[in-house]
Amino acid sequence: MKNQNCYIEFDIPLEKSYEDLYSTFEHIKEAKNTGRPKEDNFWLKTFPNYSLSTFYFSDDEPRPNFKTAELDEVTWHFYSLTNLLQTDYDIEYIDCFKISTGKGRLEYYPFGYPYGGVTGLIVFISSFGCKPTTIDDGTGVYSITFLENGDFSLTEINSSQKQDSAQQPFDAVELLKKFVNRLKK
Repeated sequence: MKNQNCYIEFDIPLEKSYEDLYSTFEHIKEAKNTGRPKEDNFWLKTFPNYSLSTFYFSDDEPRPNFKTAELDEVTWHFYSLTNLLQTDYDIEYIDCFKISTGKGRLEYYPFGYPYGGVTGLIVFISSFGCKPTTIDDGTGVYSITFLENGDFSLTEINSSQKQDSAQQPFDAVELLKKFVNRLKK
C-alpha cells in the first residue's frame, strides 16, 4: 500500500534551526499523540527565543521578557498555535527528519478532511527559520510561495491548471473528493 502520510518539506538554513525544530516537534508529537497537552509555561520554555519572537502575546498571559511580534494580519498568537498543534488538529504526528543536506520533512497522518489546515504547520516550521517549500496535504502536492506581506500561496504541482491560491481560492468540494479518493487507494 502506498504511504498515505501527508508532509511538509522545508529548507534548513542552519543545523541549529533543524535541531530546535526537531526537539520542539517531538514535544508536540508526544502531547498530541498521547492526548496529554502541556501547559502554556511549558511551551514558553520549550520554544527557543528566536522562534518565540515571531509570535504575538497578549499582556495578560505568560510571555517572554523580550520584544515579540506585533499583532497584524499574518502574525500568529503563540498560544493559539500551540493549542492547534497539540489539541485541535485532527491528525497524528508521524516524524520530522532530514531527507538530504539542507532539506527536511515533517510527516503527519490526517484522520479526516479538513483536519485543521496547513497554515499552522507552515507557521510552526517557519518560526525556526526553516522555509517550507512543498506540501502534500492529502488533496495534492503543492509548492509554497511566500508573499511580501509574510503570507503564502500554494500552487498545485501535478495539475495542468497550476492553480495559485493567491489568485483564486481552491474549490473545497473538489479538494474533499481528492482526499476521499486518496484514502480509498
